[in-house]
Amino acid sequence: MRLALSYLFAAALTLLGAAHTTDAAAGFRLETLAPGVHAAIRTDPPGLMVDANCLFIVNDDDVVVVDAPEASTELIAALRQVTDKPVRYLINTHWHDDHVIGNALWRKAWPDIQFIAHPSLRDYLPGTGAENRRDMITGAPQAAEEMQEQLAAGKNLAGKPISDEERASYASDIALVAHYMKVVPGTPDVLPDLSTTGNLILQRGSRRIEVRRLGRGHTDADLAVWLPQERILASGDLVVWPVPLVGGEQSHVNDWPAALDALLALKPALIVPGHGPVQRDTVYVELLRDLFTDITRQVRELRGRGLDLDGARKAIKLDDWHRRLAGDSAVRDALFRMYVAAPALVSAWNATAQ
Repeated sequence: MRLALSYLFAAALTLLGAAHTTDAAAGFRLETLAPGVHAAIRTDPPGLMVDANCLFIVNDDDVVVVDAPEASTELIAALRQVTDKPVRYLINTHWHDDHVIGNALWRKAWPDIQFIAHPSLRDYLPGTGAENRRDMITGAPQAAEEMQEQLAAGKNLAGKPISDEERASYASDIALVAHYMKVVPGTPDVLPDLSTTGNLILQRGSRRIEVRRLGRGHTDADLAVWLPQERILASGDLVVWPVPLVGGEQSHVNDWPAALDALLALKPALIVPGHGPVQRDTVYVELLRDLFTDITRQVRELRGRGLDLDGARKAIKLDDWHRRLAGDSAVRDALFRMYVAAPALVSAWNATAQ
């Protein structure tokens, strides 16, 4: 997730504490979901910094990969332990660094690989994406260093004793910043060879792979990958656990419920989210759909009452959603405030102004 993260990560210093550095690159496990279908699922605890899940689809003669995270060096090594078949296609589910920065490494490993993405990715990466990346490279290390210093005091930056949950989360954040700084600066963007705004079918031997445009939600570029025979869906960041990642300027809260309804209409048996564990039912997806539907409804009502944005911030009621997504977790509370409460309101507000 790279929604002006240098700002978000630095802003989180008002909420969070610090921790010792751990190894972020190796933080995934491989799960076999069906014959030839393997999900590389991140094992980091919930935190402000993330790297993405990845999916390997091993076909009769080749491999199709979904997303190119920052840990792509380690993912390529893991795939080579599974198969010696070449990677033919890599699908980027959207444009954030944790889903695209590894493209260059995958092309180095397999020069004939073809990248598939929404066409808007070609404009975003050299423009807004490059600006956000520069901000991240400049701001995140300083924020991580400050978090590390706070750990020495045994407190989080709210001035309270740091809990075990917070300690693990901050350790992950600091490690992921360090890994980002190792991988991202100097890595060139690799733009898509093939683009789709609808549904693209890849028939790879006996396996049918569908690249689907379910709708926009997380970004303009959202794509999902559907395996109809196995009923497995890779959702990209349309689905993120334990708290959705919303960007006020980049996300589309008003459109998100329709995209999730299209996802649900497929009746998937397994959902590989952009971040978080494999979802083996649709309960969480339905929760996200209802969250975004309610935020959209409330914002329309608040606009109808003549409130401005500041007034809407005070009037919108998110306590029940906060309870359902964050519970009594201090870390998830911070994530909800950072990635839902503020940006989801802005996203819905901007859309209803049109």
